Amino acid sequence: MINPKITFINDGNGGNITNSPSKEENINLEDISILYTTEKTEENRTSFDETFNQTKVSSDKNGAKFLNGLIDNKSTLCEELNITEEQYDALACIALALSSQETGMGHEKGYVDENTGIGGAARKLMKKVHSWFGGGSASSGMTQMKIYDFLNGNTLTAEQKEIMKSHGIEAKGIATNNLYANPDKAAVATIVVLSSIASNYDEYLNVLKTSHNETKSQISELNSTQFLDAGNKRINNIKEIYNKSDENKQKKIRETFKQVLLSTNGSKIGDRGVDKEYNEERQINELNKLLGTKYNADDLILIRYALTESGQEMSMTEYCAYGWNKGTTGTGMQLDRMLAEKIGTILSTPEDFDYDQFTVNVSTMAEKYANQSVTDGLNTMNNALNGLA
Repeated sequence: MINPKITFINDGNGGNITNSPSKEENINLEDISILYTTEKTEENRTSFDETFNQTKVSSDKNGAKFLNGLIDNKSTLCEELNITEEQYDALACIALALSSQETGMGHEKGYVDENTGIGGAARKLMKKVHSWFGGGSASSGMTQMKIYDFLNGNTLTAEQKEIMKSHGIEAKGIATNNLYANPDKAAVATIVVLSSIASNYDEYLNVLKTSHNETKSQISELNSTQFLDAGNKRINNIKEIYNKSDENKQKKIRETFKQVLLSTNGSKIGDRGVDKEYNEERQINELNKLLGTKYNADDLILIRYALTESGQEMSMTEYCAYGWNKGTTGTGMQLDRMLAEKIGTILSTPEDFDYDQFTVNVSTMAEKYANQSVTDGLNTMNNALNGLA
């Protein structure tokens, strides 16, 4: 049953207007009256204004179900997950942002077709074949969760899995579940996974700290500050060039810099067994062409050192978005993958909804949802979530 938590007042002309949000100190999910929807697939998205529609909750059936799933299950999930109401509301804004980013709040072209009729049947068959070769389960629901993997894998605790099951969340096969038909259950499942991601934030910080200390042990304590300053100088130089570049060049700089960090450390042109895409020297050369610089592997060490300094970490909101996209186990917790994502937040155009900017896009969208209730949504979310780690 759809039950939007929005109050309507007759405008005297036969129409309705929504109450203005209260702008309280803490986020109130019942203040959210606008959903950000789009039919455009990720490769066709551009700026926020050109991509997303501002749709009233009252006129969006599935969006209302998703939002009401967040509202109706708040008190129960806070108790089950041992989180505060403020933390829950912050996670809920991220969940809404993920729904907008992943499926346009269920309106993205192809979303319905791949979940119903012939298209749905074909997708199930393809996923079964894919799984025979080690592939994961189908992405499900408005936030595109691999729910079968979560319920049957090791990412979640047994308690978290039981919480999902107690809320009626099912995944009978790798491509058979009830999230598409029940957006309210997808909302619950999204909160459970996001709370798990947020709880791993300390592990992320430890990876950064360990790398920073290992690098620091290789240099003189007397020169460590100079070493840090040198790394920051190079990052700031790249950022300055980035900011002066046109949109096309910005994207190339961002993608190439990230690829430098993702490359095999110390690999040289001509090394056997290293793909061109992951050859560090080749990627540094590509970055130098874009920047007009002469950086080398030693400069990259300085940059890594600066990126792992305390205060350079992703915010909690960014980390939740990153963890949703890349995971917080295995490759998701690899240092260079996390540093590449940090570069993606430093060199970003938040209004450009390119898939390469997934973390920034979700953080930006979550802020827009939070701002419907409070004045400074981003800080409100991060302050609330800091206690979750």
